[in-house]
Amino acid sequence: MPGTTKTPLLKIVVGKAELIVAGIAFVLMLSVIVLNVFLRYLFSTSVLSAEELAYLGFTWSTFAAVAWLYRVKALIAVDVFFAILPDGVQRVLSIIVNFSLIGANLWFCWLSWVLASGGWIRKTPVLEIPYFWVNLAPFLAFALMAFYSALHFIDGLRHPGPYGHDASHDAELYKETAL
Repeated sequence: MPGTTKTPLLKIVVGKAELIVAGIAFVLMLSVIVLNVFLRYLFSTSVLSAEELAYLGFTWSTFAAVAWLYRVKALIAVDVFFAILPDGVQRVLSIIVNFSLIGANLWFCWLSWVLASGGWIRKTPVLEIPYFWVNLAPFLAFALMAFYSALHFIDGLRHPGPYGHDASHDAELYKETAL
């Protein structure tokens, strides 16, 4: 069917959307901080909105990066307890953990939405940006993590192998996400 294949650029952007957002936000944060430091020491002045922009960049870079790390299962995990259990128990516990993570991430998603939706009232002091835009980052991150938890849960049901380390699975997983 014509038009169903993704262009290489679109495939890269979709596969690394969280990293792109995190990178842009990090560059914004770093640029504002470096500019402010130079202005302070060279000209004894500063950018009034530097703190707000750095805070916005830090929030978005952190939560976008965490969503990506969660997707590729690169967050810190304690696997030593799973490794000493029999394969059947590992699989059951893995399914329980993934199912629990769906619920936990949905709960955090709801809480962060409540926080974000109340952000229209309060605005940043200098730029007067509603805090909704700052608090939207955790909402999107937890929504993505809930979605990825569901994908991990389905993947765990499809592949009945043990929870243990599988180098070929890791290589396939990181092939699409490596910089």
